[in-house]
Amino acid sequence: MATLKQLKTFIAVAEYKKMSEAAKRLYISQPTVSQIISDLENEYQTRLFERFPKELKITPSGQMLLESAREIAASHEHLEQSMKHANSLRPLRIGATLTVGNTLMGSLVETLTLQSPDIDVKVFIDNTQLIEHRMIHNELDIALVEGIIVHQEIMTEPVLEDTLCIICGKGHPFAGRSSIAIEELRHQDFIIWEKGNGTRAIFENIMLHSHIPFAIKWECSGRCGIVDAVRHNLGLGVLSRRCAAEYEEKGDIFVCQIENVSMKRYFYLCYNHCRPVTSQMQEFSDLIKNME
Repeated sequence: MATLKQLKTFIAVAEYKKMSEAAKRLYISQPTVSQIISDLENEYQTRLFERFPKELKITPSGQMLLESAREIAASHEHLEQSMKHANSLRPLRIGATLTVGNTLMGSLVETLTLQSPDIDVKVFIDNTQLIEHRMIHNELDIALVEGIIVHQEIMTEPVLEDTLCIICGKGHPFAGRSSIAIEELRHQDFIIWEKGNGTRAIFENIMLHSHIPFAIKWECSGRCGIVDAVRHNLGLGVLSRRCAAEYEEKGDIFVCQIENVSMKRYFYLCYNHCRPVTSQMQEFSDLIKNME
């Protein structure tokens, strides 16, 4: 029977598609990784990967093992976390994307800890891709994200509605207008979120489907950088209305909608279906769903 170490090595090879990369990530030698995969293939009398010059391709048998291996690894991690905190607080590791982290997470965690002081909350804020990566690797219990999750292991549920908007500085021709036609965005300069961000992905998809080319002049990992560049009339930006509201009220920027284009989206509650839902995860989920 496969050991936990073998299964974790197999998962790494399946994810990185190269034994050398898996070895580097696991801090073991490449021959050791190769031997573990060979032992697993002998154990189950099946080929787990097709070998190609540049990368490995998982076989149907390998995919079957991968699903079970991830469940076993997740269960082991849950056991480890539970026993570490058996006589103390209930741990809860929450992931949040940037817009959520900037506008909602503080009040959510404050309310949760007031309602349940025995929950020990840790929060990790980054873009959707990195949050998803952490969930796959059992580094987070639950998350609230604005982007699209691609891994089937991660269950998603729309829980909060949000709206995107175009922002511009006082010196921009769009300043003072409540709406613009999407054609007016053709070849405009944009200050935009980094790759992997949910807001960027949604906006790029809208522009792609509308066949509107635009120029990315500046990429940022935070809303402050976007707002500052836009405020200095270096380009247009795209933000959640939740993020833009405080800057609009101060008069730092102007906000406008795109005519006849829906900029609505949802924030999604996410968790790994391979992991059991704990009481603290359920309490966080209920808190979000009961928000007005």
